[in-house]
Amino acid sequence: PILGSCIVIYTLDACYVYIFMCEKIGTTAFSVLSSGVRISMPVSERFQKCARNAQGGYAYILIPWINDKQWHPFSLFEDPADPSTQQMFLMKSGDWTSSVHKALCRDTTRPCWIKGPFPSPYSHASGYDNMILVASGIGITPALGAINAFKDSRRVNLIWAVRDPEMLEFFLKHLYLDHDGWNLIYYTGKQPLCADLESTNTNIRIIRGR
Repeated sequence: PILGSCIVIYTLDACYVYIFMCEKIGTTAFSVLSSGVRISMPVSERFQKCARNAQGGYAYILIPWINDKQWHPFSLFEDPADPSTQQMFLMKSGDWTSSVHKALCRDTTRPCWIKGPFPSPYSHASGYDNMILVASGIGITPALGAINAFKDSRRVNLIWAVRDPEMLEFFLKHLYLDHDGWNLIYYTGKQPLCADLESTNTNIRIIRGR
């Protein structure tokens, strides 16, 4: 009886997600970087509202021109210039993400499906007035969702270790860390950074090394 109840609950939950939480995004923008791909999606009002409630959260994405059966979860972060656009960053680190990167020769717009959003690991942060978020590498994306959700109501500080210079420059130049908290960034890469990178925000301190 217990196993049967679990199967019924799982089936009902899966049906609800597929019927009410799936969207086709016909104008998904793919921006190609050397380390991965940034995905920008104009989402529905329902998705926007749920993403705000989930403090960014994460969603599953299906890219039919790569594989029409595989869903993959990625953290969401809002476009600072357009709240109706949600974004993901796909780090080129596995077979599927490498296939996406290889299939894109240049920046383009193609369709995809998304399922979600679901609550972020940072969703419990709403119970605290002062926050210190700790992230490494592409783990910055769920932290960005929390920063955007709480930056107007409390102090949010960030400690981020990153070795990819292009990723670091991308997130700083697009003002994803433009908030009142302190941003302590440990850059562990070997390539030199742009000289004016830290001037984009006076609350950013880049430490070269660990």
